[in-house]
Amino acid sequence: MTYAVTVLIPAHDEADFIADAVESALAQTVRPVRVLVVADACTDDTAGIARRCGADVLEVHQESKPRSLNLALAEVTTEYVALLDADGYFASPDVLETCLVRMGEKGFGGVCMSVTPHSVKGVFQRSRTIEWAAAHRMSRTVESWHGWVAVLSGCAGVYRTDAVRSVDGWSTDSLCEDVELALKMNRSGLRAGFVPGAYVCVRDPGSWRVYWRQTHRWAAGWAQALYKHRGLFFRSWGFTRVFGAMLVDSALLASGYVSLLYHLATGFAEFDTFRWMGWWFLVMGVITLGTASLQIGIRRTLVNYPAYLLVGTLGALLSLWVMFREWVLGRHLTSWTGRQGRRTVITRMSDRRRLVLTAIGGGAGGLGSLLGALRHRPDLTLTGAAATGSVLVAAVLWHLVGRLPERVDPAAAGT
Repeated sequence: MTYAVTVLIPAHDEADFIADAVESALAQTVRPVRVLVVADACTDDTAGIARRCGADVLEVHQESKPRSLNLALAEVTTEYVALLDADGYFASPDVLETCLVRMGEKGFGGVCMSVTPHSVKGVFQRSRTIEWAAAHRMSRTVESWHGWVAVLSGCAGVYRTDAVRSVDGWSTDSLCEDVELALKMNRSGLRAGFVPGAYVCVRDPGSWRVYWRQTHRWAAGWAQALYKHRGLFFRSWGFTRVFGAMLVDSALLASGYVSLLYHLATGFAEFDTFRWMGWWFLVMGVITLGTASLQIGIRRTLVNYPAYLLVGTLGALLSLWVMFREWVLGRHLTSWTGRQGRRTVITRMSDRRRLVLTAIGGGAGGLGSLLGALRHRPDLTLTGAAATGSVLVAAVLWHLVGRLPERVDPAAAGT
């Protein structure tokens, strides 16, 4: 069967990597009708290198990946459109063919593929190797069983052009446009799928600063997208199963860390590993090891797993904090961190939310203190009083911070 596909490669100052991306696209067994590099506000030779490698180039100044992709989508005339990040490349010549065949068999509107780092040189990339392997071998596969793939990975994917256009392309008001695309397609009855046998290699963080910025954006984007589409919990059983499981997993993870903090505070006087958190952590550890081994092999998994335990744990804690900040504190990340040199911009908590949280926290602390007094438990009384005092002090500090003038991101103001 003959397939007509256009490959879109969004790029911002990717002169070091763009040649590999273009060449891997042109080397596919299903040769693209067109490889279009979208050079967004580039200040280096990304556009020139892409042209010399055989790609067409669309130079734009959107300073936004989804906006630049939507401009390029308007120029696509083929039945299928593929996406590849400029710092990645298709791992084998048959990636597009494998995805297109799977789409035809299953009737998918779009598919994502397996992801792996193209370089493993440090602790962060070693950790991400396990994260990618476990996520795609376990999460994407399970999501496919339920008929609701949660994210069409933004680093690479293949879609029916009409399907993307029917949902108005990539969302420009989202920090995770790939999550939004999957949600919109599923809501419209255009199934999103996963092709485990197709691989794309990507550049992963090489430092703590880059890792944190990426994790921060992903966690905030997930939280915002899930809240935006929360009504699907009552209308779609597939959405409820997939995202409900994610929320349960997050709740268990949070409870495990709260339990650990409790044991640290009490000097492990009541420590019972398997009763408090051990069983869950043990099961998740076995699942992660097993699924990663199936995806990348036992030896590679064992070599990279220690880095995953360190960095992955920190990443999980940071993600939990971001979700708490987004959903409970109501403070939202609004900047695409790390892109175009922009600083992180987070909205402030509303006065109403501050008052409600102060009342809830102070009330809970007061109730604990009262129960301690009634039960003659000085420790509980002091804990409740300390909690109430902490909440009130925090409320005062938030009030003082809220009176400071808000800073404006110059880069964002110019768009």
